[in-house]
Amino acid sequence: MKKSISILAITLIGGFLTCQSALAAVDQFSLGLGAAMVPDYEGSEDYEAAPLLFARYSYDEGSYVQLKGSELRWNFLNREIEFGPLLQYRMERDDVDNNQVDDMDKVDSAVAGGLFIVGRVEQWSATLKFATDISDEDTGYTVYLGGDYLAKFSEQLNIKFGVSTTYASSDYMGSYFDVNSSNRGSSTLPNYNAGGGEFKDVGARMITTYSFNSNWSVVGNINYKRLVGDAADSPLVDDVGSKNQYILGAMCVYTF
Repeated sequence: MKKSISILAITLIGGFLTCQSALAAVDQFSLGLGAAMVPDYEGSEDYEAAPLLFARYSYDEGSYVQLKGSELRWNFLNREIEFGPLLQYRMERDDVDNNQVDDMDKVDSAVAGGLFIVGRVEQWSATLKFATDISDEDTGYTVYLGGDYLAKFSEQLNIKFGVSTTYASSDYMGSYFDVNSSNRGSSTLPNYNAGGGEFKDVGARMITTYSFNSNWSVVGNINYKRLVGDAADSPLVDDVGSKNQYILGAMCVYTF
């Protein structure tokens, strides 16, 4: 399996798959493994299979340390108000299926650091995340805003419905959506300047969790993201890719 596909899965899918029983737990570990279908770069129309990874240690009535895909976060508050630092791995763009995009210069992987806050009232929650490049790759920063509602149909079955949007800085937009003489390589895609910072996507998702018992559960995810603005108009998206981005995945989680 291509290295870029595995990295993309870790980046995009991990953030959407969470075992709901782990959120309420105290002093416990959760480990998850699964598979999904994902785009092979942001804005691609080509999809590949990829692994899903999840690990979490919960303690002290709501605090936790968690690795969801390529995002590592530490919540040092509680379940009602989560707050703490995060690290994110940003995938490289290399060895993709589309020849025009593959002929462009490689976009190196990067590491971003920042903060997150989650507010929760009963079954409603809102999330705000800020992450900026800390690896000198000049991929800028993003601000993520999401809202979720958790519907509890039974003791075993929960379904989370969510919406989200992401604001991206001019450096981020340039790194992933520009086409010019400095990054074109041998591609014949037309020149394009993604411009300044703006909202790059809006999305909706549904996460279904079925718990067989206190230890084992299965999580299924359907996620849709629509690229908007300058991101959607980029030749990498508009000419050879797709504004519509889908993620379908399933994961088995063991909690102990």
